[in-house]
Parts: sequence; structure tokens; C-alpha cells
Amino acid sequence: MPHRKHHKQHRKPTPAESYLCLILTGVLIFLSTALGAPIQFGIVLATAAAFLMSMRLGFTWQELEEVVCDRIGKLSSTMLIMWMIGFLLGAMLYSGLLPMLVYYGFTIISPQRLYLSALLVCMLMSTMTGSSWSSAGTAGVACMALAHGHGANMAIMAGAVVAGSVFGDKISPMSETTNLAPACVGTDLWSHIRSQLWTTVPAVTIAAVLFAVLGQDLRTGGGELPQTAVTIMEQLDMLFNWNIILILPVVVLLAMALLKKPVVPTMFLSGLLCIILGRIVQGYDLSIGFTAAITGFKADSIVPAGMVLDDKVSYILNRGGMTGMVSVILICFCGFTMTTLLTHAGFLEKAIEPLVRNLNTRWKTMLTAELATLLVLSIGGISYVSSVFVGEAWRKPFLRNGMGKPCLSRTLEDVGTCCSCVLPWCSSAVFFATTLDVPVWGSGGFAPYTVLPFVCPIAAFLLALFGIGISPVSPEELALELEEIEEEIREEEIEAFID
Repeated sequence: MPHRKHHKQHRKPTPAESYLCLILTGVLIFLSTALGAPIQFGIVLATAAAFLMSMRLGFTWQELEEVVCDRIGKLSSTMLIMWMIGFLLGAMLYSGLLPMLVYYGFTIISPQRLYLSALLVCMLMSTMTGSSWSSAGTAGVACMALAHGHGANMAIMAGAVVAGSVFGDKISPMSETTNLAPACVGTDLWSHIRSQLWTTVPAVTIAAVLFAVLGQDLRTGGGELPQTAVTIMEQLDMLFNWNIILILPVVVLLAMALLKKPVVPTMFLSGLLCIILGRIVQGYDLSIGFTAAITGFKADSIVPAGMVLDDKVSYILNRGGMTGMVSVILICFCGFTMTTLLTHAGFLEKAIEPLVRNLNTRWKTMLTAELATLLVLSIGGISYVSSVFVGEAWRKPFLRNGMGKPCLSRTLEDVGTCCSCVLPWCSSAVFFATTLDVPVWGSGGFAPYTVLPFVCPIAAFLLALFGIGISPVSPEELALELEEIEEEIREEEIEAFID
């Protein structure tokens, strides 16, 4: 346990100080981004502001640094997954696996089913792996390449990829967020997943209908492929050899996921297998594969002399690598540091305090929980902190209004997991925008087409309003649950006093 003997006394923030700190951090991030600075710069400025405000309360640099270092370790598993996504994507390009999926995707998937197919494929991939990022970074990239070849709307395609990827991240037992949310409120995994079906199934059904309708506009004359798709297929066929054995890494990835093996070793093993297959099937130098896994695949390294590569083919091939994940990891690191300071100093707790007062109806309790989750998510940029903070603060109000723990854990994901992909400064949104090469909002942005971030919170509110799917709690269960919560609080207070 870290030593805290030399920490001086500090006071709790006032409501005015809390609101000022949160507004200041938000304004700094917004202004720096509006002025063209990288989002990381704005978060660093906001973190500095949070540190100065914390010093007013009596905190020292040594104490805050210690807390940040303690909590930043919780990001380790997330950062490892990000590194491995880059590693695997570069290796899959080197092996010819992703190019093969694109090549045959043009012949198998009709344009009218393009968006819907992307949604379904990414749903399957993310549910099996438990990772929205690995789904978007593999199957999603292939879908975007198909969209390029068919002349489809890239924003709609990216929206379909993100919607399908978030679906699995939200309900897969392999997902970190799916395991974190129930742990934060004290319920079990399968109760949490069953509760999520109440909001997730209607949302993804609406998404499927939307993408099926939007895909009707994608038609090619006489059933023939557009010239862009033909060019892509011709050049990929010249660069790569097609062999059914190339899908072996995907089989390994899905099999290991079904066996509930750890995600990072699974992705690493699949990546190594891709490099081996690239050498055997394609005949490329191993050094190209090693480089692709670390710094990204470069089409120029395999293009024959005299061949002019089409821009669309370059878009498909020039990506991946562990170093390509640096920007996203930096955002996670900076955002988690800022949120740690805001939480440890008590700014978030004090700011949200008014929301938990007078929660005497289901709809008020649900609405304030959603708003609080969105607020913490907006400030921190990652859903982990919002799950921990809101999951703890809203346990009592939910129980007192007859809504069980699975209902609260579901709410954390209805807002936290889903909305993190449409807030431009959140790590998930940055990852999707970077990987799919489509902005989050604005002209050509994918956010309006993601569906789940908008439908799930609304569905959760309506369910609470009408008392449907809320995991109702009996009076006996309520008394027992509240007693357990009070006991936990007393134990924490004793530990804090001893510490």
C-alpha cells in the first residue's frame, strides 16, 4: 500500500469550486480543439487546471502524482489490447488475409446489402472477441474497403461498422466493459447481460432496418461491379496469392475467444500466425512482416517495379502497426490522469451531489444516472471511470425506487459504452475515426448513423418510466441490499481512517 504519512490535510471543494473546475476543464479542451490543437494538448491543459484547483484544497504534487501512478495501472490491459490491435492489423495485411476478404467480399456481398452486412459481420466479430476495437480494426477495415470500391457513403458504412462493433462490446462476456459494469454495482455477469437485451435488441433492430433501407440506394447497372471495384480487385490479385489457409488466424482468434482465453495472447498468436502465412503463401521477406506488425504495412514494399498503385488500394493496404496506436493510447493516458485528479480531489462527487437528491421516482433516478454517466464520460474520455463513479453513487437511489442492480449496470453501458464512440474526444471515438478514416461529426461524420448511442439511453428511460425490464426488487431484498451497502461504506471509512 502506498505510504501517505506525509500528506498534509486538505479540505473538500465547495459546489462553486467544483462547477468552476469542471467548466474550466471542458472549456480548455473545447477551445484548444477549436484552435486546431490535437485533442491531447487540450486534455493536458485541462489536467494542469485540475491540478492547480486541487492545490487550492491542500493537495500536494507528491500526493496527486502517487494517486495517478496508482490508478494509471488500471489502463494497462486496455493499452496492451490497443498495441495488439495494431500488431494484428499490420500482420493481417502482410499475410494477404484482409486483402483476400476485400477481394471476395466484392463478389459475395451485393451492394444493396453492403451496410447491413457490415453491421452483422462486426456484431459477430465483436461478440466473439469482446472488443469493439479489434472488430473495427479487422472486419471494419475490410468493410470500409468494400465501401470505397462500390462508391458507397463512407459515413454510413463507418456508422454500420461502429454500431456492430459496439453491440458486441456491450453484451459479450469477453468484453472488459461488460465485466466492469456489473462489478461496479455488485451484480453478476449473466444478470447484467440479460438486462442489457431490453435496450440493446431494440436498438440493433432499428439499426438493421435503417442500414437495409439505406443500402437500397446502392445499385450498379446490370448487376456489374463498378470500375473502382474492378480496379481494386485486379491490383490486389496482382499483389497477393489467394489461399483458403489464410483464414486460419481468424479461426484461431474466434476459437480462443469461445474458449475464453485472454485477449492479448490470443491476438498476438494470431498475428504471429499471419506473419508465418505471409512468408509461406505470399513469399514476402519476413522483415516486411515484422515491420508491418510494428510500424504498419506499406504497399510500396511489395509493389513490382513499374506498377502504379491505385489510391483506393493504397487506402486499403497502408495501415496497421503498433506505432499507429500511439495517438489513441496517449489520449487514454491523458484522459485517465485528468479524471483521476477530478475524482480524488472530490470535484466530480461534489458536482454530482445535487443530482442524487430527491430521487423519488424511477424516471428521475434513471435520467440523473444517464446524465451523470454522460458528464463523467465527457470529462474523462473513457467509460471506465463513469462506470466506477456512477455505479457507486446511484446504487441506493436505484434500489429505493425498486430498480435492481442489473438495471443500473445496464444503464452504465447504455450511456458509457455506447456514447463513448460519438464524443469526439473520447478514446473510442478517436480510435474509430483514425482506424476507419472517417470523422466523428461534421460533414461526412459517422456519429449520426451509429444508432445505439441514441436509442439505448432513450429505451432505458422509457423502460424505467413504465416499470418494464427494471429487475424489480422486493421489500425484503431491498432491506438486505441497503444493509450490505451501509456495511461496505462503514468498512471503507474504517480503512480510510486507519490509512
